[in-house]
Amino acid sequence: MDAFIESIGNAMNNALGAPLAVILLSIIPIAEARFAIPFGMSAGMGLSPLEAFGYAFLGSSLIAPILLIVFIPIINALSRTKLFSKLGKFLYDKFEKKSRSLKDSQQAEQNPAEVGGKNKKFAVTKSDVKKMGGVALFVAVPLPLTGVWTGSAVASILKIGFVKSLIGVIAGNAVACGIITLITYLFKDYVTWITLAFFIIAVLVVLFLIIKLIIYKPSDAQNGANADNDNSDSSLQ
Repeated sequence: MDAFIESIGNAMNNALGAPLAVILLSIIPIAEARFAIPFGMSAGMGLSPLEAFGYAFLGSSLIAPILLIVFIPIINALSRTKLFSKLGKFLYDKFEKKSRSLKDSQQAEQNPAEVGGKNKKFAVTKSDVKKMGGVALFVAVPLPLTGVWTGSAVASILKIGFVKSLIGVIAGNAVACGIITLITYLFKDYVTWITLAFFIIAVLVVLFLIIKLIIYKPSDAQNGANADNDNSDSSLQ
């Protein structure tokens, strides 16, 4: 198994170079930095813990602003098509359910605490802070379906604004990358098995989601929710 993982690492290293390979791997949904970091530290890639952390964090963070802008609108657009309607509604339903635990009470702070002196274009309320912290904590947990992709979707649904969402997602991503790097470093003698474990988990999650999608039946309430969010989810304030 060590030779197999090493041969794959050598092939990617020769074709792309270890830094670019880790950056690209960290962008892939579900796998993200959780797989890219231990793979980058494997014998075939040969990156140091700091290098693996840096490249994986860079790649997984670069995709965040794009996801915050287009991910939910694309899902809503899929929901309106005949071919991908079920997929779009399934994805939105999953992200909306994950966002419920992070939602604050409907009563937000009356007077926002301004950030940046007299700059009133960017203000943060206590509700925003809690939501940003919730998004960061959600992304920081290095488990399947809690990474940058899901965190960006959840932040978009919470509607806390682009900059605030981006801060929450990237902060959580930094913590998650740090945890994975530390775990891999502490058990560096087993880096091959750690890499393989994250890969297997990613595959199992994909299979689980496919099964869930097959048996998923959108409710009338879900159809209405998607229709109501077609316009409001297309932009972040």
